[in-house]
Amino acid sequence: MNPLPYLCLAALALALVGCSHQAAEPPVGSTVKPVEEAPPLEVTVQPAEPQAMPRFLRVTGELKGDHEALVASNAAGKVVEAAVERGMAVKKGSVLIKLDDRSARLSLQEAEATLAETKLKTEWQNRELARNEPLARTKAISDADYQRFKVDVAAAEAGLAAAVARRDQAQKALDDTQIRAPFDGTVAERLTEAGEYVSTSSQVVNLVATQTLRLQLYIPETAVGGIQQGQKVEFMVPARPGRNFTGVVKHVGASVRESARDLIIEAEVANEDQQLKPGMFAEGRLLLPEEKVLTVPLTAVKTEGPTRRVFVVKDGQVVERLVEVGETRGDRVEIRQGVVAGDMVIVSPGPGAADGAKVKLTAQL
Repeated sequence: MNPLPYLCLAALALALVGCSHQAAEPPVGSTVKPVEEAPPLEVTVQPAEPQAMPRFLRVTGELKGDHEALVASNAAGKVVEAAVERGMAVKKGSVLIKLDDRSARLSLQEAEATLAETKLKTEWQNRELARNEPLARTKAISDADYQRFKVDVAAAEAGLAAAVARRDQAQKALDDTQIRAPFDGTVAERLTEAGEYVSTSSQVVNLVATQTLRLQLYIPETAVGGIQQGQKVEFMVPARPGRNFTGVVKHVGASVRESARDLIIEAEVANEDQQLKPGMFAEGRLLLPEEKVLTVPLTAVKTEGPTRRVFVVKDGQVVERLVEVGETRGDRVEIRQGVVAGDMVIVSPGPGAADGAKVKLTAQL
């Protein structure tokens, strides 16, 4: 066997090792500089401290019309005119539906004629009584005859009253052929058409008052103690994103519902611009009495997606804390978890703020 190839490979390996050692050694006369530490961050801190904050109870509910009625007919007859359409605004007393009124008009004419006849008879009986009164005083006629005249007058006046009542009843029947709006509102649905026959109590129009709405809210049993009339309600509806609406609690339920263990309350909501509609779902919050809670400057909280953190200075270094925030007022935010009273938090943490970084205080607010 020829040993020459193996000797060449060994020589090559020794040469490479020598080169690597030579490359690792620093050049003659050169100096190696140590790695410099980053300068401390200049920060402004402020202590976490208690401050009065508003408290809110978050609730859900539904908007309803201040008044809502299935307007019914008070007369029977054929519909000759349906004067309203869905979405039409109407005033109190406006005609919604007209029925055939010919029979009612004839009945009124008959009642008025009967009333006129009865008035004439009554007037004649009164004149007869007045003519015979002097004769009764002088005994020119018997007392029995005079009493008969008085009875005739009383009977005529009773008949007159009955005729007036029949005339008024006929007038009402005629008026009932025009079904009118019982309040200012908007037509949610018309339930009849021209040519249909309706009877008494037939529902003809669904009418909703929308100038003012009621926000019906469901309060958990555990929060009932903080509810009272006059409380302010702030809420939003999915149909109007980004817009806040307000109302005032006007009606508080008398008892907790056993099935859901909650209390129903109603808040009055102004709706002059008609942006809200009955039936809309609402997410709101009820303003409760203020409480003192731990707060930090709003700028001290750094938000990254769902994660919120603050940076506390302790022993000259930054300590990162994950926090749970609550309500906000002005430039302060509530911290529910992650910071304790007295912790010195960095007011405006910059990009260099990180756990373990050294700091230099420039100010303490």
